[in-house]
Amino acid sequence: MFLEPYLLTGPLRIIMFFVLILLIHRIISARVSAQTALNFLIPTITLILSAVLLGGFILVLTNTFDLFVIICIVIGLIALTFMNLNYKRPIKDQLQRIYTRTILYAVIKLEKRKSFLDRDNIIKPKYKNRGEGLSQFHKNWQLAIGFLLPVVTYISRSSMFNEDVFTLSYDWFNKLNLVNGLSFKTWFFHPGEMMGDYLIINLYAKLTHITNAQALQSFGLLESALLSLIIYWVVYKISRKHAPGILAGLSFALLYGFLPINIDLLAEHKSVFTALIIAVPTMFFGIYPQSFRFNRKLIFGWFVVLFTTILILDLFVGLLIVPIFLFILFFFKFKNNLKQVFQVILAYLSSLSLIAIIYGVAAIIKDQDIGAFVISNLFSFDAYTYNPSLVVPFKELIYYYQVTGIVFLLITIFKYIRKPHKWLASLIFLIFINVLFGLYHIDEVLLDLDLLSQLLCVFIPIFFGIILNIIVNLISIFKTQSQLITIVEVVSGAAVILGIAIFTFPSSATLNFEANKTENNVFEAYSKIQSENLPYSYAVVNSLPYFSFSNNNHYYYNYDYFNETYIQRDRKFNRYKNNEDYLQNNPDIILPETMFVFIYKNLRENNRGRKGEFKTQQLLTQERIDLLEAKGRAVKVYYKTNLLEVYQIANRPRASNINELLF
Repeated sequence: MFLEPYLLTGPLRIIMFFVLILLIHRIISARVSAQTALNFLIPTITLILSAVLLGGFILVLTNTFDLFVIICIVIGLIALTFMNLNYKRPIKDQLQRIYTRTILYAVIKLEKRKSFLDRDNIIKPKYKNRGEGLSQFHKNWQLAIGFLLPVVTYISRSSMFNEDVFTLSYDWFNKLNLVNGLSFKTWFFHPGEMMGDYLIINLYAKLTHITNAQALQSFGLLESALLSLIIYWVVYKISRKHAPGILAGLSFALLYGFLPINIDLLAEHKSVFTALIIAVPTMFFGIYPQSFRFNRKLIFGWFVVLFTTILILDLFVGLLIVPIFLFILFFFKFKNNLKQVFQVILAYLSSLSLIAIIYGVAAIIKDQDIGAFVISNLFSFDAYTYNPSLVVPFKELIYYYQVTGIVFLLITIFKYIRKPHKWLASLIFLIFINVLFGLYHIDEVLLDLDLLSQLLCVFIPIFFGIILNIIVNLISIFKTQSQLITIVEVVSGAAVILGIAIFTFPSSATLNFEANKTENNVFEAYSKIQSENLPYSYAVVNSLPYFSFSNNNHYYYNYDYFNETYIQRDRKFNRYKNNEDYLQNNPDIILPETMFVFIYKNLRENNRGRKGEFKTQQLLTQERIDLLEAKGRAVKVYYKTNLLEVYQIANRPRASNINELLF
């Protein structure tokens, strides 16, 4: 299934879009960051994603969330970055100087017949950033891992799609409705939903020009692939070694036998995962703020953006998990870095106050109980933990993790006493993860264990990476980290994970697209229809559960309408279709330019009565299509498999298909 175009299109386009943004930033910037490879990429992704989400939230609040507005804002930001204005000096003089330089630059390039963009536009002086430089060897490792790890995660998750029970389920259609109807009126007070990730999915669909259904379906894969990369980077920064980071990333991608992952819900996007894409790097930034590429004056503002984004995405992470980490961070940094840790905590409190005010005002306007809404977001309504692929029951597995965590925590405390700066991050993360293990033993009435399980899916791999780093440090006989030692460690770590994965990987995994599954056929058919035709230029005839595909995209008719009414309207429309005056006075007889009719060949309805009724309905629909074809209407098979046929009825030729309209 992972090779299907409707799942690959979105991720590939968003990667190309991000590369384009980085290239434009490189060209227009006066200086570039001294950070390279993933040390540049991960903070950049985190900050851009946070800024985009917060900006989108503001656009929704002001009822201006639209692709044209977003493009205008991006162009404006690019122009401001290019001008590099100093707002402490007169703006008019600076604009005049920029105008003069631009004219001279264009004239010189034209006279010398040189390209407007050349090597000088790419190679720029670098900002000074002490201690962040990477050797070419480590840079190559990071780039290779940055490419391969997300691909491995994507393939691994895709191989489980034959177990998927989420796609086209009741919950799937509910989430699609939230994506389709995103606006100020629909943003607030959905029980169990914070809407932040739906904003990202909607924007993801807009920027990549795919349907909202395609975006919803592929976003779960995209967030898992990105999370594996972030897990690797954070562990690498903690350990300063590639092997622990690779082990952590591959554990998240492959070790289903050791993580509480629901293999039948891998296609579902998870707000906890989306929040952790920002929260995990933010936790590391809290320990080492110098990992930012910005000066100290901007750090507080960016922390406010990061924490606000986390709260917009998921309250379970924002209200319960982040404060626990900040408390541990304060305990270790209040003595020597009080100002620094106070800045981080103040940024979190500012973000919390901002979100509380916005939702408080919305609660007053909409007459909603904000307390009940907050509680509903701390407990999951549609997530559950079912782990048949685990090597042992998770309650037993969490006990082993807890014991191992305490043992290595004691070792880390001893090492921290000797070298505080080197082991600070390892100690803070180990304490935090041990607290999460301890929380799992709390009664479910007080804490949602299903959401905590999703959280542990990310932090257990980080736990594995930190443990490996401690073990390597204990048994290492070399004082220096040579290239050969790095290669041996990486290959050994990857071999161990792959070996374990081979024996514990679910036997149901397959890399073949399951064409004999009706849900896959329906999704593929809709993806083809929506991507090839102009919105609201066509209508679809299908069962009522698939009505959500039509929201804000095309017209929807049920089978009863098509079987009982359509033939009469078709007769009148074709009689008067060239009589413009009659059509203007009788618009009710005008048919959509194109009709797509779904005919199911294999029904899996458990209720025999309903199955018989639906089968009769389908046979009648097929008769109506045959009748239209006999009358000479433009009818053809648009999509066909063993389980599904979609017929296209063209009432107006070349009036719906985008390519036909353009060419």
